[in-house]
Amino acid sequence: MEFEVQSHALLPHLLFSLAYLGILFFARDRRDNLGLGLVIAFCITLGLRSVESMSRGADPLLYAAILSYPSDIKDVIGGADYAIFSLLHPITGAFFNLNTCFILLHLLYIAPLYFLYRCVENMRGVFFLLVGWLLFVNSGLLLLANFFRQGISTILFLAILVAACASQKTDMGKRAGALGLPLLHLASAALVPSLLACKMRHYLLISSASFVILCLAVHFAPASIVYQSDYFFNAGEASQQTQLWIKILTIYAMLGFGYLLSVHAEKSSLQEHSVRRAAVGMLIPTAALLLTSNAPGIGLRYLYYSYALAFLYVASAVSCRRSEPLFKLGAISLCLFGLVTWTYPTVAVLLVW
Repeated sequence: MEFEVQSHALLPHLLFSLAYLGILFFARDRRDNLGLGLVIAFCITLGLRSVESMSRGADPLLYAAILSYPSDIKDVIGGADYAIFSLLHPITGAFFNLNTCFILLHLLYIAPLYFLYRCVENMRGVFFLLVGWLLFVNSGLLLLANFFRQGISTILFLAILVAACASQKTDMGKRAGALGLPLLHLASAALVPSLLACKMRHYLLISSASFVILCLAVHFAPASIVYQSDYFFNAGEASQQTQLWIKILTIYAMLGFGYLLSVHAEKSSLQEHSVRRAAVGMLIPTAALLLTSNAPGIGLRYLYYSYALAFLYVASAVSCRRSEPLFKLGAISLCLFGLVTWTYPTVAVLLVW
């Protein structure tokens, strides 16, 4: 799609940018908790979007319609990753309309965001940079503004990963959380072995093997699945394959950049080191997603998890350098990138108030 500035997105971007930069420069000791407040305010703002002006195919609008559906939804949806709608519908369908359900969906982000904040609070500045990713970079912004199930799943995925890395003993709660992720987004099932093994000696082997097996399964998917899935033989497959190549290369570029930062960093805490090790172990096999070129839509959706890991890795590397100029440069770069993200047509169509 040809780039054209969408003026309706400029004012809200300016307001959130000013708030983000204000926290960056004038609240150094409270960046993370004020960043939490900012991203929660953004989620609430997203819930106040004009439902009438949004595309009928937008995920949050579709899900809000399901939640507000006055009749039984068993014939409308199916599958494990729609379990949350089955749990909420008896209440929402009886008492709330479409607009109220739309707002409710965005309020559900608050709990996982707070969980992530608490998990990384000992890694000063990391959460604030992740807020910049969620507000201003398309891979984060779309998780909040469109991909509801994957958005919550990705935020919880990061939180569980950090919590597992920080723990010195086996925690059944974290294991249960990891095993429960597929109930939100079935694709996260491929990441569960990595989460469970992140502190094991052969973690890199386990993580890489499980991810490659998934990609091989997609590549050699049975004909019956291929026939039924919209992800296979998509009309825009050629352009999606190009995107897949570009985004995978970008992931490795971010991995290399983060490595260069961490090599020359001051002594890192055990938690910071463990988090970067876990992120690297999941990012190294990213190239295996090229095996999904017969269904690039699947590979592109998995890349949202990869980008989340990459930004967590880079944010941790920036934080461990303990360099205020570098930190400010990183935050300002994220904010400036938002000028393109927010006004790009495919994103701006979701940001109409």
